[in-house]
Amino acid sequence: MADLSTREIVSQCSTLQDDEITVLESIYPSHINFHPNPTNKPGRLLTLTIPIALATQTTVQLDTSSGPSASLDLSRLPPLSLRLVLPATYPLEGPPKPILLRAPLPSGEKAGNWLPWSVLKEVQDKLVDLWTEEKDSCGEGMGVLWKWWDWVGNGDFLSDMGMLKGYTLEFSVPPMLTTSAFHTSLKSYNAGQIHSDFEQTAFSCSICLENRKGKSCVKMPSCGCVFCTPCLNSCWSLAITEGTLESVSCPSVSCVKQRALRDRIGASEDEVEASLVESVVGKELEERWEELKERRKAEIGEYKESRGLADLVDPTYTVCPRPMCQAAVPPLSHPPASKESSASSRVIRLSEISSSSSSPSVSPVTPSVPAEERWERYRVCPKCNYSFCLYCQATWHGPHTPCAFPQTSLIVTEYLSYPEGSEGRRKMEARKGKVNLERMVAKWEEDEANKKWLEGSTRACAGCGVRVEKSHGCNHMTCGRCNAHFCYRCGGAIKPTDPYKHFNTPGTSCYMKLFDPEEVARFERETAAAGGEDFREFRGVWDW
Repeated sequence: MADLSTREIVSQCSTLQDDEITVLESIYPSHINFHPNPTNKPGRLLTLTIPIALATQTTVQLDTSSGPSASLDLSRLPPLSLRLVLPATYPLEGPPKPILLRAPLPSGEKAGNWLPWSVLKEVQDKLVDLWTEEKDSCGEGMGVLWKWWDWVGNGDFLSDMGMLKGYTLEFSVPPMLTTSAFHTSLKSYNAGQIHSDFEQTAFSCSICLENRKGKSCVKMPSCGCVFCTPCLNSCWSLAITEGTLESVSCPSVSCVKQRALRDRIGASEDEVEASLVESVVGKELEERWEELKERRKAEIGEYKESRGLADLVDPTYTVCPRPMCQAAVPPLSHPPASKESSASSRVIRLSEISSSSSSPSVSPVTPSVPAEERWERYRVCPKCNYSFCLYCQATWHGPHTPCAFPQTSLIVTEYLSYPEGSEGRRKMEARKGKVNLERMVAKWEEDEANKKWLEGSTRACAGCGVRVEKSHGCNHMTCGRCNAHFCYRCGGAIKPTDPYKHFNTPGTSCYMKLFDPEEVARFERETAAAGGEDFREFRGVWDW
């Protein structure tokens, strides 16, 4: 090095500086800013803006003068801004000269930093120390901008400065900001950077198998799977149109399998937010999706977490009886209070009054129904504000008036109890009309036949109660409406993760009865008719 002239050293240093800056600009094209040098002083004046991306999501504790006040999880921190001069003899003969290192607040305040000045001074001095260490170890100066950039950009300087304690970063709240403002500023910057990184990254859609930038994709919040927006729009739009709410979730093969094997209690883990659904399918289909969700609560009930198990279907949810509404109606959280005292309330009949004067015996007191229980059947539709009774579905008739259920079955029963052509039938036909009575009888007989067939030929789903008829196959059933697993023999619920344990537990009524004897006999007959050689056409019977 001593054999080289000053001009040669400057020429070599200029080449090395160009190479080092070119590498940095190729990786961070918008983070290096060169400043003009109007007086043609030797060296280059530039500003480095270094974004900080932590290796993993880290908990940040915000400290004030009175102690810790708030915490949040971050993976991106606001950038540091360093203004420095590269001398003409850098990197061979002299180190870079830092002028000012700042940590500007992400919310735009120009008067403060999110790191203390003492920490910034130590980080700034590290740049010169790195050059000195490289020269001592190698015998000559070397470029250190990239090494220093990597030390800052990966967040390693936070540990070296003593700010990382265990797995928690400790930041002091800047004096010009409140804790809530500093918390919001850091959180907003973190979310914005993660979103920006996602938009600039290319992903392979699992549906169309094409590579697309993140700005044209959607990332599922629960599992992290990524799909292009057109594919997910087609998938979710079809699901909402057909009413299959379970399909408005991640459509990847692995996630679909996990949902099929998971207990119903875990269904809420995969539920997507309304804002995400609206961004994919639009406002109109999102509103239909919300409506279907509310209807589903009324139709099959709401499963809640209780000690790690799913509760029974909630029968207090219902549907508004008005044909033009049909919205889901939840139970009232605070039923109207009764003005009467339940302790002194009592039903008094005229027969008791008339008999009290002639008989000294005391009539038994009829137990009264508590006022709270009488108000349990009161419902108000949140959509149309229609007040009605949960039991009879009629307009609310008050807590004391009994429900007026339809008397059709009683009328038909009375009409059929009279012999054909009798005086009783003629009187009812004259009062209500023979055609009307015959129509009521036909409808009643049809309903009774349907009930008899449903009870004898179908089984109710253990999850939503919909009736299911088995044509052939095993007794392990999966409801096509709510995806609940149940036994067709006994109607009991089956755990999806181990469905055949129900049929392999000794002492139960369904032990060793996955297939009914009639199903086994049918299979044997068809196998014998086929000569026992080809079983492929009967494979569906045993495909369980």
